[in-house]
Amino acid sequence: MLRVNKTFLLAALVLAGCAHDPMAKPKEPAMPVAFSQAGVVADAKWAESFGDPALLELIAQARKNSPDLAIARARQREAVALLASASAGDQPAVSVGAGLESSRISLETGRTPVGFGIPRRTDVGAVGVKASWELDVWGREAAKTKGADADSRAAKFTAEQAELALSAEVARLWFAVRGTREQLAFLETEFATRFREMEIVEKTVGAGLLDSDPLSSARLAAAQAKVDEGLGRRRLAAAENALRALIGSAPGAKLPEAKGAVVMPAFGAGVPSELLLRRPDLAAAAERVDAALAREGAAIADFYPSVTLNGQAGWQADPASRVGRGASSFWTLTPSLDLPLFDAGRREANLEVARARIDGSGAEWTKAVLGAFREVEDALADLRELAMQEELTGRVLAAVRVRLANAEARRQAGLANENEITAAHRDEALAARTLSLVVWERRQVAVRLAAATGGGWSAK
Repeated sequence: MLRVNKTFLLAALVLAGCAHDPMAKPKEPAMPVAFSQAGVVADAKWAESFGDPALLELIAQARKNSPDLAIARARQREAVALLASASAGDQPAVSVGAGLESSRISLETGRTPVGFGIPRRTDVGAVGVKASWELDVWGREAAKTKGADADSRAAKFTAEQAELALSAEVARLWFAVRGTREQLAFLETEFATRFREMEIVEKTVGAGLLDSDPLSSARLAAAQAKVDEGLGRRRLAAAENALRALIGSAPGAKLPEAKGAVVMPAFGAGVPSELLLRRPDLAAAAERVDAALAREGAAIADFYPSVTLNGQAGWQADPASRVGRGASSFWTLTPSLDLPLFDAGRREANLEVARARIDGSGAEWTKAVLGAFREVEDALADLRELAMQEELTGRVLAAVRVRLANAEARRQAGLANENEITAAHRDEALAARTLSLVVWERRQVAVRLAAATGGGWSAK
């Protein structure tokens, strides 16, 4: 019969585990040499840079009441608890137990001799301590702890990203509300001037000085202005309702009144390579890669033998009243070695799962980094264009106001009629509304840039 050398068998099993080499960490995504526009990035007080006290109040309220932020913080607590659980995996488990076993032998079985001093009834009491410790020879439990630690850091960074995103969205919606309020006032003025122009044309047509064609055009323009005003009211209601939901206010709750102008901060993009250190979502994605790599190490360690120490000690006696005496003491120590031979491919499948997660987390990391660069460049491009638009529309509004002042002067001199004054007021409202659209959109994009560059966040 073929004899198998035990030492050779153990060495073969150990080498089977060594045959699974760990994967390399996914490569860091390629980064651009520089952004299209440099400049100093927004710091942690980016919201204060706009000079709007109401904005700071709204952000504080949102951080207190937001369910999304509460969810992210709860998941962070869960990850911390899972880390504590994983850290206990390579520590001994100790328990204390006590028991009482009572039994009575039947005399009708014919199997128990009588008269040999064997008691018919026994009461065995026991008190003892049990301990079990699986030695982490191959680092499996250490790998699990490392993975849980990376998950914990990722959850922390994710919660901080949720807080940054929440603050940015509150700022964006608040500026949308302020802008929509302004634009609604201009739309109301536009409708009033269009309606007045229609009335003037109606009187002129009624007096027989004009045919009906200008009247139909005036009525159409007034109707369109009324529709635009209604759309403005709907946009304002939608923006206010979205802001209320974000800050946790009840529907219809009063929002702050806008006070004063909003400063346009000069946020920049900084250095591309530093973006990875300034965004909590990118830091979280990198931690998930580390967690996946650690769990691959735990899956590889499953191929190696496990060594466990089991022991117990205590007292056992019949009757139970003798528990605690020296003669009733006992102890056992049982080292065991578990050699995995066959599991129908379970460990191989678990290792493939771990490696698939490494590839997936690496791809998610790359996607997050590329998306971050795109967000920064999109914001920079929008800011450049909006800056030119704001300058241009500002000049147009100034010219229209000069025209309105000239028309008022001509009217006082008796050289301009009401129709000319009304048209000048209408054009002023249109130019002011156009400038307002650009001004508030530019400030919303500044918020986007602040969030895209990390909002002053640091992992330290």
